Amino acid sequence: MSVAAGQRLLIDLDGVLADFDLGFVRAWQALGGERPLVAPATRRHFHLCDDYPAVWRDAVTATIAQPGFYRQLPPMPGAQAVLAQLARQGYALTVCTSPGPSLAERQGWLAEHFGPALAASMLALADKTLADGDWLIDDNPHPYGAQPPRWQHVLFDQPYNRHLPGPRVSWLNWPTHWPPIQTLT
Repeated sequence: MSVAAGQRLLIDLDGVLADFDLGFVRAWQALGGERPLVAPATRRHFHLCDDYPAVWRDAVTATIAQPGFYRQLPPMPGAQAVLAQLARQGYALTVCTSPGPSLAERQGWLAEHFGPALAASMLALADKTLADGDWLIDDNPHPYGAQPPRWQHVLFDQPYNRHLPGPRVSWLNWPTHWPPIQTLT
């Protein structure tokens, strides 16, 4: 029996499976004009609008809320290959994302890039502590809520969470940075 047998892996979508920052930069620059641009590598806040001057925050939020924004996001490098391998190894994979008006668009994006089965099993929860799993891979430094989680948080590496200690992973380094998966490769 492998380590993966029976283990449920919850995976966030924005900034973990979908390259939210690259998609935002493309959409923001396509608007033209004189706009400040925060390079993804210099971000310091989980919420993108908090990295921008206050006078630009509504414009940042409006850009993200535009229909089609999520459909144009590229997958994070390595995400598709790693999820395919994890599924072959017996992990139960569930994408766990927050609800909102773009939910159908995000589910369509997930179906296009990761397949309809994963999209059909997607959970939309404002409080991820309600999700049942062994692990949650999330770029949010604090994905906690109303109850103690039943999962262990594994931080997905992003510039805005590098100041925090603890287990972290990216799709390009996961075999050497997440021992539970490393034992299977």
